[in-house]
Amino acid sequence: MSERNPGFSTRAIHAGQEPDALTGAVVPPIHQVSTYKQDGVGGLRGGYEYSRSANPTRTALEECLAALEGGSRGFAFASGLAAEDTLLRAVTTPGSHAVIPNDAYGGTYRLFAKVTHPWGLDYSPTDLGDLDAVRAAIRPETSVVWIETPTNPLLSIADVAAIAEPGARRGRGRRR
Repeated sequence: MSERNPGFSTRAIHAGQEPDALTGAVVPPIHQVSTYKQDGVGGLRGGYEYSRSANPTRTALEECLAALEGGSRGFAFASGLAAEDTLLRAVTTPGSHAVIPNDAYGGTYRLFAKVTHPWGLDYSPTDLGDLDAVRAAIRPETSVVWIETPTNPLLSIADVAAIAEPGARRGRGRRR
């Protein structure tokens, strides 16, 4: 985008959507191929090898999301659970701890119980509507307080700002 500090609406419409050099199309096409021609072993052409690892359509979406959020990079995943797993492995390590909703989405709960827990991430299901319970569940090794609001299927509501405060206060000055 040529504008130096474009507004949200401009970023939402234009970020990640540079005109196609070959055709001049101003909206990126949907790339549905499964593999891309490579210039030798490990010689990716334009950064693409297989559409599940990256493709121009996803790159455009990720650039747009990063621009909208004011980030340097955005990531798109094929499923919410793939995003959750990636995030958890980025912010936790074996031996660390997470506080999760006691009525978390079933897929999220199974991710903690059957994937990350055997990997070494301990977790405590907690009523996120009870701030005292959240404070009590936070340990020195807590790396993340996982918030889902409203929850699925019970539609419990968590006060994100109130939960973030004890987590932020507890985590100040900590280094992983």
